[in-house]
Amino acid sequence: MRVLVTGGAGFLGPHVVAALEEAGHEVVVFDQREPLRKNTFVRGDLTRLQDVQTAARDVDAICHLGGVGDVYLAFEQPFTAAAANVMGTANVMEAARRNNVAKVVYASTWEVYGEPKYQPIDEDHPCRPDHPYNITKLGGEQILLAYDRLKGVPAVALRLGTAYGRGMRPNAVFSIFVRNAMRGDPIAIKGTGAQSRQFTHTSDIARAFVRALESPVRGQVFNIVSQEEISIRRLAEMVSARFPTRIVFEEARAGDVPPARISAQKAERVLEWKATTSFSDGLADLMESYVESRQAQ
Repeated sequence: MRVLVTGGAGFLGPHVVAALEEAGHEVVVFDQREPLRKNTFVRGDLTRLQDVQTAARDVDAICHLGGVGDVYLAFEQPFTAAAANVMGTANVMEAARRNNVAKVVYASTWEVYGEPKYQPIDEDHPCRPDHPYNITKLGGEQILLAYDRLKGVPAVALRLGTAYGRGMRPNAVFSIFVRNAMRGDPIAIKGTGAQSRQFTHTSDIARAFVRALESPVRGQVFNIVSQEEISIRRLAEMVSARFPTRIVFEEARAGDVPPARISAQKAERVLEWKATTSFSDGLADLMESYVESRQAQ
């Protein structure tokens, strides 16, 4: 298949591009900046329908990862997040409809669930997001599924676990912890550090996109999360074991998503997908990437 990857030059995008190519698909990258990989590239803006429609010509499918994925940026600029994540997704789906694209796979987030009503959270759990990031991601997801249901554009939404791996944003907690530790500065934890996440490695997420794209399933959502639960304190301890430094505690940050146990049983059953990268292996590879980057300077 010829697959358009929106946001293909971002954090997750290059990992999905690599997995698609490994699976034998031809990839076209759509982004505002050129990717490092030598792919067919279309420069454009998700908020401009004409840009997206042009990029979607002559493609068989779309993996839609573009938009605002930075939680802190979404908090500071909810208008930017709404434009990219909601209007941008509407533009992707309309472009898919006009170009007779066979399938769209959307990068949603586990954070759309909000405060847990029961655990583990499955895909039938109510969605009550309360932050500009997860509100706008759910808005994009609902538009995606409405196009599937009402306008006949086959689509699947993947509610991704908290992603980590090479190429993370500088303001991600992993990046901050590792950079501080490498400098010998303390690792500062907001709150007690007891809050846990099901951190999911980029290689596992990329594989889920391939599985969802190649599956005949449509009109559904899937939790794509590792079943390992890692506390922020444990993350800090693992980083400080590699780059010895102190761990300090600061006041908790307002608006942080509460911890929740997420089930990936549906993805395992329907898509035959499950996370296979252990957190210790994934973190070790990520830390090695920072060492390589420092040596290259």
